[in-house]
Amino acid sequence: MHCRNDARVPFEAGRRLAAGIPGARFVPLEGRNHIMLEGEPALARFLDELRSFLASDTKH
Repeated sequence: MHCRNDARVPFEAGRRLAAGIPGARFVPLEGRNHIMLEGEPALARFLDELRSFLASDTKH
């Protein structure tokens, strides 16, 4: 997951990182911050994606 307007790390760097990890899925988030803060518009999606990932990991 990576915010489209991350002020710290370029968006494409996140995409390249995910592309280099077998089985990874890149999830773009709407936001500017590098770290999700309370009240951040992308926080709900980040948490949904994280919960989904953790739930799928326990099924293996």
